[in-house]
Amino acid sequence: MLTHRGFSAWIVSEGEQLREYLVAVDADAHRVSCWIPSEAGKSFSVHWKDEGTDVHSCSFISLDGFVVPGRFLFGHGEASRDGIRTGPITERPFIFAEQHIKGE
Repeated sequence: MLTHRGFSAWIVSEGEQLREYLVAVDADAHRVSCWIPSEAGKSFSVHWKDEGTDVHSCSFISLDGFVVPGRFLFGHGEASRDGIRTGPITERPFIFAEQHIKGE
């Protein structure tokens, strides 16, 4: 689980929390990033938690260059997203895709 300045975040797939690798903290940008293992075709969800900062916050999830609105947390609590809205009442789930590496 990534943790920074009173906030935590993690990814769940197939009911299991995925392990993070190569965690990097950019203190100036207030950003934490990592690498996670994935399997193409499997769904996943993004979870985050305010550990009690008493700071109102809103999250934005960046996936492959796309920004997905998150949820508001009002100084405490936990939220998650498992897809992106495609219409007023429809949502497309987050699905791991095939990775294509240049030169292969």
